[in-house]
Amino acid sequence: MSLLHDGSRYGAFKDLLEGSRAPFMDTNEVKMEILDIIQTGTGQLMPLRGYTTASELAKESHPNLRLIFAPLDYPTPASSKTLTALFQMFSVPTAFLSERVQSVTHAFGFEGSKDGAFCTWLHFLCKAIEDKHDNIVWLRSGYFLTRDAQSRTTLICFGASALLEKRFNSLPPENWKDALDDPFRLLTVVLSDLHFQLDEQLWALNTPVGAVEEHTIASTEARNFKLNFVHLHYIAKNLIHLKEASDAILRTVQHMIEEQTENTSSRSVGCGRTLSALRYQQTLFESINLRAVSMEKRMQNVINLSFNLVAQKDSSTILAESSSMHTIALTTLIFLPISTVATIFGSQFFNFIDSDDRDAFHVAPQFWIFWAVTVPLTIVVLTIWIYFHPSNVSRWPLLKRSNQRDQAYRMLDLPGK
Repeated sequence: MSLLHDGSRYGAFKDLLEGSRAPFMDTNEVKMEILDIIQTGTGQLMPLRGYTTASELAKESHPNLRLIFAPLDYPTPASSKTLTALFQMFSVPTAFLSERVQSVTHAFGFEGSKDGAFCTWLHFLCKAIEDKHDNIVWLRSGYFLTRDAQSRTTLICFGASALLEKRFNSLPPENWKDALDDPFRLLTVVLSDLHFQLDEQLWALNTPVGAVEEHTIASTEARNFKLNFVHLHYIAKNLIHLKEASDAILRTVQHMIEEQTENTSSRSVGCGRTLSALRYQQTLFESINLRAVSMEKRMQNVINLSFNLVAQKDSSTILAESSSMHTIALTTLIFLPISTVATIFGSQFFNFIDSDDRDAFHVAPQFWIFWAVTVPLTIVVLTIWIYFHPSNVSRWPLLKRSNQRDQAYRMLDLPGK
C-alpha cells in the first residue's frame, strides 16, 4: 500500500454527499459507457462500445485495453454507489479522492510496482465563462490510468466531455496499438481535449475584454466616461481563474513529461513518440498561457486608464467647484463695501412717507455721498484682491479666450494681428 494512502479520506469524500444535503440516496447504479478494444480474428484492433454498471463490469472479463466514461468523481445521490464501486475495483489511491475533496487545480500522481503495474492520475479544474455575474459553473474532470501485472490497461474518465468520448470512439486502429504499447498515449488525447476546453473559455472571455477596451477608449475620446466597475471586476476575476487553470495544466504536462522521460528507457520504443506528443501538447498550453498573460496585461491597462479617467473627471469637478466658489467670493466682495457703507451711514436715503402721511417716494439730497464713498472703496478692494491673487484673473472666461486667441496669433505669426 502506498504511503499516500489515507483511509480517513474516504470519510471526507462521503462528507461531500452529506454536505450537499441530498434528500435521498439512490441505490441504483449509473450506466456508464464502456469502450473495449478487442482483437479480431485477423489480428486487427477495433473498439467495442457498450453500456454497463460497475457491478456488471466486475463480473465481465477484462480486455487488454478498456476505457470507462464514468460520472464526475464528486459524489451525488445518483453516482455515489457507482463511484465507490469503481474506486474499490481498481484500487484507486485515496490521494485521488483527496484532490477532489480539496478541489485542487493542479495535481499529477504516479505509482509503480516491481511487477510492471502502475497507475497515474490527474485532475482538471477551470472556470466556465458566462455572461452572468453570479456564475458558479466550473469545468471539472478527473482521469485515472492503470495497468496491472497482466498488462491490462484501463483508463477511467470521470466527468469527461462529450467531445472526448467522440474522439476516443473515432480513433483509428493504429492508435490503439500505440496505446497498448504505451498507455500514456491515451493521456495525450485527454490533454488535447483539455486544451480545447481551456482555449474555448479563454476566447469566450476575450470578447468582453475587447468590448471593455473599446468602450473605455470611446469614453476617453467623447469626454463622457461611464464604466461599470462591477463588470470590470467580474472580467478581471474570471481572467485570474483562467490564468490559474492555464498555469496548473501546464505544470501537469511538465510533470508528465518528466515522468515519461525517467521511464522511457525501461519501456518500449513507443514511449519516444509519446514523449514527442506530450511536448507538443506542452507548446499548445504555453500558447494559451501567453494569451492569458496578454489578456491580463490588457485588462491592467484598462483598469489603469479607467482610474486615470476617474481621477481626471474628479479633478475637473473640483476645478469647476473652485471656480464657482471664486465667483461667489467675488460677488460677495463687490457688494461688501456697499453693505458696509450702508450700515455705517445708518441714515435713510429713501423716504416712502410724506409729511401729510401720504405714500410718496423721496430721495435724500445727500444720496450722492453714498456712491462717492462706495464706488472708490469697491475699486480699492478689487485692486487689492487682484494684486494678491493674479492667477485667478486669468481664469475669467473672457480673459481666458482672449489669451488663447493671442497665443494662437503668436504661434501663427500672422501679420496684422
